[in-house]
Amino acid sequence: MSFQEQLAETMAQLAEQTRKIQEVQEELARTSASATSKDRMVTASVNAHGEVVSFKFHTEGYRAMPAAQLAEVLKTTVNAARAQVSSKVSNTVRPLMGAQEELADGFFGGGGELDDLLAPLRAMQPEGLTETVLGKSRKPSANRGDEDGLYG
Repeated sequence: MSFQEQLAETMAQLAEQTRKIQEVQEELARTSASATSKDRMVTASVNAHGEVVSFKFHTEGYRAMPAAQLAEVLKTTVNAARAQVSSKVSNTVRPLMGAQEELADGFFGGGGELDDLLAPLRAMQPEGLTETVLGKSRKPSANRGDEDGLYG
């Protein structure tokens, strides 16, 4: 195969991968998940980033609830919606990983040989590494929830 043919094949593969990435981005933009509390009082909806996009109260019961109880109901409901959307995002992104399925497992917490390989490195991670890399005033992610104490 000539260099020109190899280049044309590589460019075609790149164009196909770019098309797939664009499709995934469009699908992720439409991705959301909702969860309803056990008492069916509230439904929380989140987007693909896990950001709350809406709450829908189905009863007036929240008005008489102690603040701590309401906060717990909201936290639990939002976390259930986040777990659902996380699974959807993982399933959407996995096809892009192609031959790197084990890398995808490691990235999305699937275990396997990659986790076994990285375990000794994780054990050697110095205390405070995240703060050192990101800076003491910067948090790892504004979307995780536990940094501000609201979501546990």
